[in-house]
Amino acid sequence: MRKGIYSIVILFYMCAISFAQEPAKHAIDKALDVCLDKNSSTAGMTNCIGEAYGKWDKELNRLYAELMKRLGADGKITLKEAQVQWLKFRDAEFKLLDGIYDKLEGTMYIPMRADSRMQIVKNRALELKSNLDLVKDSQ
Repeated sequence: MRKGIYSIVILFYMCAISFAQEPAKHAIDKALDVCLDKNSSTAGMTNCIGEAYGKWDKELNRLYAELMKRLGADGKITLKEAQVQWLKFRDAEFKLLDGIYDKLEGTMYIPMRADSRMQIVKNRALELKSNLDLVKDSQ
């Protein structure tokens, strides 16, 4: 009987921790969700994702600039080099995605392609945010 109670308590505790650690949704993602709820057509979804892409790109550039301000000379050089390499990676990934999606038929792949591209930019923005948070914490 005790094992059962302990198992339930542990399961409840693990669920509570998992729920508590779920990161808050970014404002850009919230706006995208609202837009997608209002626009269920292929064109509507693609436009919503395109708007979100633009916002993530702007956020990426803002975070890059803020991180640059907080780094020393060596860090600035390294960040600039990393960003140049990331831009090459992004462009190569976009080319790969285009090669894949160009061969697919069906309108559902149009917003899927847009989302795949947006995710690449979003992920880089979140990486820069994480790095910026580390720098802020150490100062």
